[in-house]
Amino acid sequence: MSDNIPPSGFTRFYRSKSKRFDFKFGFVPEGDHLAIYCLHHPPHGRDPDPHKTHLFSNGKICFVVGREPRTRERALQLAAQWAEYILEYARTGISQR
Repeated sequence: MSDNIPPSGFTRFYRSKSKRFDFKFGFVPEGDHLAIYCLHHPPHGRDPDPHKTHLFSNGKICFVVGREPRTRERALQLAAQWAEYILEYARTGISQR
């Protein structure tokens, strides 16, 4: 296990760049990386298909195998990036693949 991964999980809140929306994330060590779970997000009103939202039904954010965050800093960056993505998806209906 990397020294950069905390021995137990932790949570963090994220406020969107627009300062209008709040998110809560859980970060859990999973092998050599951190799994990120979105514990709270504003409703997006779009198709909940994980291929579009990159969010599994259990709240885990989907990453390509081998591209998962391996440090706390990177996990926080990716959680914020996902939050801004889901807000853009809610606004436009355009998903990233």
